Amino acid sequence: MNIQQSIHNWMTEHRQSAVRLLKRFVEEASVQGSEKHAQAIVIERLRQLQLDIDIWEPDEKILRTHEAFASNRSTFRDSPNVVGVLKGKGGGKSIILNGHIDVVPPGDLSQWTEDPYTAVVKDGNLYGRGATDMKGGNVSLLLAIQALKELDISLKGDIIFQSVVEEESGGAGTLSCVLRGYKADGAIIPEPTNMKIFPKQQGSMWFRVTVHGVAAHGGTRYEGVSAIEKAAVVLKHIEGLEKRETAELPIRSIIKFPFPCQLISEIYREERGLLQSLIK
Repeated sequence: MNIQQSIHNWMTEHRQSAVRLLKRFVEEASVQGSEKHAQAIVIERLRQLQLDIDIWEPDEKILRTHEAFASNRSTFRDSPNVVGVLKGKGGGKSIILNGHIDVVPPGDLSQWTEDPYTAVVKDGNLYGRGATDMKGGNVSLLLAIQALKELDISLKGDIIFQSVVEEESGGAGTLSCVLRGYKADGAIIPEPTNMKIFPKQQGSMWFRVTVHGVAAHGGTRYEGVSAIEKAAVVLKHIEGLEKRETAELPIRSIIKFPFPCQLISEIYREERGLLQSLIK
């Protein structure tokens, strides 16, 4: 039996154990600032795999000096990064297996048919916040390493597994890994792409545009200038920028994705100290 068939058989035999591990991950509400309990499960598994483990909380002061840093956080207390290294025999190329443990908040719970953190298995699918983005991917990475270990498949190069925080809000967790010195010849990030390979990924740029108006009485609104109406004009130009940027990206010839370059806008009105969201 060749190695590929051996791995396939092993994965089939361990399918249910993978589901159980994914359920444990999904049941942890690892939103921003609350990642440590989910990371504890990662640490437990890496210890079982006997990898060299590195655990640290990203240093906000160091991160802030880097041009790629983007986060609204002032501290990463209780939000550790976790790295596990499977050392190779030497003489081979290394690879980083990177996945984020943080998830976006569940939002309006009434829109969920099940509790977002109960990890319900139904009709062959597991449902819950983060099941796809991207705790399922993280489980796949851990399972791949476990398969190599249990099938006694040795590699020349190192495998560097990274479970990072803060991906959903700027990528500070992965940036912290880079600044800590973790590098490799290649990397795989198993985000949900419907099995498409994305050789490149758009980044983030945060900016704020202030549109000024002129206040007027409601009965004589024609004497004033509506900042909201003017902001709508700005939004139209932003949408035009999105279309132009998207049309010029060469990656569109490789991946048929409607908007590889996406601009998300918000407009707010400040009224008597209350910030009210008016447009998405």
